[in-house]
Amino acid sequence: MAIAPIQGFAPATSVAGVPSLPARTEAAGGFEKVISGLMDEVKAAESQASTEVAKLAAGKTDNIHQVMLALGKSEVQFNYMMEVRNRLVEAYKEVNRMSV
Repeated sequence: MAIAPIQGFAPATSVAGVPSLPARTEAAGGFEKVISGLMDEVKAAESQASTEVAKLAAGKTDNIHQVMLALGKSEVQFNYMMEVRNRLVEAYKEVNRMSV
């Protein structure tokens, strides 16, 4: 008896709202572009969250759900960026500990 795979499902590549790192950096400056891209996305999310909070405080919106989603997205992206930074620092330290 042959078992057929389930059709119609694509493999998950990233979580919605969380930036994904490319598999490899290509040329000189590729690493800088990746980090700059992450930082730009975090800044944009923080800006959006600040705008939503300001609208709520000014009484221009009463949609607390939207404000909380913007704040949560900003927090997740910031934590992601910090984990990437921490891993890079650890990798740098490990390379420095290697003897040549």
